[in-house]
Parts: sequence; C-alpha cells; structure tokens
Amino acid sequence: MTRILVLSRSVISPRMASPGVRAYQIAGALARALPEAEVTLGIPAGQDPVGPPEPSVRLAPYASNAEATFLASLHDVTISRNFPPQFARLLGKTRFALDGFTPLYVEWMELSKRDIEPHWRRTWMASNRWYLNFQLTLADFVFCADERQRDLWIGMMMALALVPSDVYERDPSLRKIIDLVPYGVSPRPLNPQARVLRGVVEGIAETDRILLWNGGITEWNDVDTLFHAMARLAARRPEVKLVFMGVDHPDFAFGPNAGVTRRAFELAEELGLKDRTVFFRSGWVPYDRIDDYLAEADASVCLGYENLESRFAFRTRYVDLFRARVPLLCTRGDVLADRTASEPLGITVPERDVDAVERGIERLLDDSDFAARCKANMAGVAEELSWDTVVQPLVEFCRREGTFAMEPGRRRKQALGRAAMYFALKKLCRSRRLHD
Repeated sequence: MTRILVLSRSVISPRMASPGVRAYQIAGALARALPEAEVTLGIPAGQDPVGPPEPSVRLAPYASNAEATFLASLHDVTISRNFPPQFARLLGKTRFALDGFTPLYVEWMELSKRDIEPHWRRTWMASNRWYLNFQLTLADFVFCADERQRDLWIGMMMALALVPSDVYERDPSLRKIIDLVPYGVSPRPLNPQARVLRGVVEGIAETDRILLWNGGITEWNDVDTLFHAMARLAARRPEVKLVFMGVDHPDFAFGPNAGVTRRAFELAEELGLKDRTVFFRSGWVPYDRIDDYLAEADASVCLGYENLESRFAFRTRYVDLFRARVPLLCTRGDVLADRTASEPLGITVPERDVDAVERGIERLLDDSDFAARCKANMAGVAEELSWDTVVQPLVEFCRREGTFAMEPGRRRKQALGRAAMYFALKKLCRSRRLHD
C-alpha cells in the first residue's frame, strides 16, 4: 500500500484561502483516484476543526517543522507547496512532489516592497532564492498550474543543474519530472444556503446589481482604477454595488491593516463609496458558504497590472466563478485572462484604464446575450478543470516507483548546501531586523 502525505503549509479550517483549499482538494482527489492508497492530509495544528475531504483521508495535525519531518518520514510520497529545510535528511527515503502553482519568487518581491526595509530587502530576497532552490533540489516531481509556469520552473531547474544529460535522456519531454495540475474546480454544484447580500446588508437593496470581488486584496491588485470607475457609475447607476468577500486572510499574508487593503478602505472613504457603493465584508467567508455570495453575484471583477506577476499567475479566485457561471471583468496579462477574452468568459481591460473598466462593467450587466454566452462557456471550463481531471499527472507520479529526477544521492549534497545558505541568510536578515 502506498502511503501518501499531502502536507499543507497553510490553514486548513472552515475558513481557508487558496493554498489550503488546494491541499484539501488534492488530498480528496487522490483518495478517490487511488482507493488502494493511504492518504493523509497534514494540517497546521491549532485551527478550528474541519472534516476530511473524503472519509478515507486521515487528518494529521503538526505543530512544528520537526513534527512535519517525522510525519513525512512515515510516508512513501510527500506532497507540499514548500518543504521545511529539515526534510533534506529524508531525500531518497520518501519521494517529494513540489506544488509550484504560484510564482512564489515574484510574489515575494511584491510583498517585500510592503514589509521589508529597502536597505536589507536584497538580503531577504537572496534567502528566499536559496529556499526556492532547495525546494527544487529536493523535488522528485514538480507540478504547476499552466505551461507558462512550467517553462519558468524548467528554466530554474536547468540553471540549478537539476536537468543533466542523463535525466534528459530518461525523459526528453520532462513530463515525468514536471507537469501540470491546474487549480481545480469543485465537482459539487452550486448550493446556496441563505441570502447574504440583497436585503441583508444595509445599503444593498433587492433590486441592486452586484459585482463580486472574490477574495482578498493583494499587492498585485489594482483597486484604485476600479474605485474611480465605480465613482463614475455611482452618479448614474446607483443600483450597481461592489462587494469584497473578505479582507482578513486566514494565513495572515494580507489583512485590513496591510498596505493595499488599508489604502482601499481610505480611497473608498475619500470617494464617498464606502458602505454606499463599495462594501467590505469583514473576516473571511467560510469555505462551505462561498456559494451564498456567488449565487447573488451578477458579475465579478478583479483588476491588477500587466507585469511579471500577471505573466506567471494562475488566478485561483476565478475558478469558483467558472463553477457558478459568474461572468468576469479582469485585467489582461495572465493565462486565465487570455481565456476570458478569447472564449469569452467575460471582458478583459488594459491596466489602469478607468474608461474601459466602466464600459466593461456596464456591458456585463446590460448585454444579456453576451452574459449568457459567457456563462455557457464557463460551464465547459469548469468541467475541464474538475479536480478529478486535473490531478491525474500527480496520480501517475504516486503510482510510479522510483524517480525520473536526478538520483537522490547526487542531489543530497546540493540540497544540504542550499538549505545551509538559506539558514545563514535568514539569520542575517533577523539580525538586521533586530538592529533596525
């Protein structure tokens, strides 16, 4: 019997964000695809309890990297978004699958602008680079969300000498080493339980048209352009209301006191929109209550920038919109935005273009034929991205014996060296922070 550990490094609880949801759903999909296997979902300790994604999936809390390492040592395969450096001693004893569904290095560069003092930001980013290098060295298999991301990871692996000639000869396509597992769509149909917006939230009437911002506000989101478009609409379309589903990220990466979220509150106040045209839902919507909000949305909106982050992003907040058939307005640049424009699933706009956003919102709300076409196309995308479908490359990795990656013995020295550099730079960052 193959023993598989899906190790979540993010919150698994009734309120969880996309990394936690992905680990939760992957564990369930693997259990359905591999009934002969033993699947365990490792979850950070101290969270509110949640039921397993499938009855056969065992939940195993862990409170430290040492406990996570012990847990991984009991399994044949360990799957995670990132592995603690202590996992280096398990190389060759368990096979590792690295979940690369987000361009972490690019996201860290964005976050460092908010949280890290400029004079030691370079050192902090260097520590993250060594941490990421360690992850790729440890991995027997890498899976990511789309072909752009796959090209990015392949380039990084080649630069780290992780694709020598013998590895290439075993698998010239590298599909057995790195393949696609997009962020999936839940197979369950939309099932709203209660009204949560119209006639419930003060300021939102039964006849209002609702735009949903599905998720938190991050450094790579552009609410300024959206709010200026909403200010124009408010003057002649007072029935159009914008709702942010949650502003308290469960993993504490973003929240009401974070720079961009705080700026969003301030700008909504400055423009006279807050609690009149723009509504922020405090907290974080429980995972099993998302459908209540999706069911009341006429359209959804998510704006960002046409930059490096969008080039390699796979917007996880879009997938529930596909399941709920909620047409989307978004900024150009990422792979799902390309599909939104071409299929269509909604409307894409250039970055920072208030006029285009204003026109796009009105078309989604007023052009019923176009909206119906988008909804029909979304049904096909939702089926294509079903968790049970997208997880198949990971299923095949778990079924295989051995590794197509560089032999563990050749990787071990590199992994230990890269972990040591990460620890050294991390210690330097901490000492600088204390000094500052």
